[in-house]
Amino acid sequence: MTTAPYIPQAKALDSIGLSSCCSDLFEVRLSSSEEDVIKAQKLRYNVFYEEGNAQPTAQSALYKRELDAYDWQAEHLLIIEKTSKQLVACYRMMRRSQLPSGMKFYSQSEFDLNKVLQHPLATNCVELSRACVAKKFRASLIPNLLLKALGIYTSYHKFGLLFGCGSLPGTDPKALAAPLSWMYHNYLAPKDLCATPLPHLFQRMDLIEKKDLNFKQANTAMPPLIKGYLRMGCNVGNGAVIDQQFKTTDIFITLAMDKNAEQQRYIQRYLAESSETIDKKT
Repeated sequence: MTTAPYIPQAKALDSIGLSSCCSDLFEVRLSSSEEDVIKAQKLRYNVFYEEGNAQPTAQSALYKRELDAYDWQAEHLLIIEKTSKQLVACYRMMRRSQLPSGMKFYSQSEFDLNKVLQHPLATNCVELSRACVAKKFRASLIPNLLLKALGIYTSYHKFGLLFGCGSLPGTDPKALAAPLSWMYHNYLAPKDLCATPLPHLFQRMDLIEKKDLNFKQANTAMPPLIKGYLRMGCNVGNGAVIDQQFKTTDIFITLAMDKNAEQQRYIQRYLAESSETIDKKT
């Protein structure tokens, strides 16, 4: 298989501060080699395809790795069990400053980001994708640790904007009407940060009128990671997209870091202390 050469990250891990997440049992760090990226791809393949309902591409099926061109340009947050050397969790971060000229963000395959990327906060932004935790570790502190590490990474780079696709399981918007409508009526992003799906992919989110919404029903159907994002102060775009490959309904999520001091403290506390279970795909 032909791949772009992987360039190890120049920043020392301790300069970012991820070493504070490490323990006797787990190592937390950024990817630094082609081998690291391949391990992340293998974990994602196991979770998304072998365990989940996603349909692998011919290339992914051949190599038993969930992969795309972004893997060789992005940074990967890794959590490794020290005893077994097993990769137990990963998260992919694509900084705008690292995106090659002429290459679009992953979420631009589903959403129109022209307005979002012109926002002043987007000058220093990062796209988050492919959050993944091995099955046996989802009920442990690993999801907590992944979010804490993400918080350190975010603080270090002083991002103005975080964004990415959030996924709800299933491809029938009507079955997801409660959570989609709840997010539309209560968490719609401001106009200058409100992405919309590409026209041929657009699915309405406002399927239930606000007065008829049932919070309990919406909350029950909401994936834990998306609930966590909303508590942090995230907003959603206007419209959803059906991802047939991953068998999900995707929404666009943004987190603007121009919050007041109280909101900033809450975001950092949430990233450091949250114990919500991370979804298989974001």
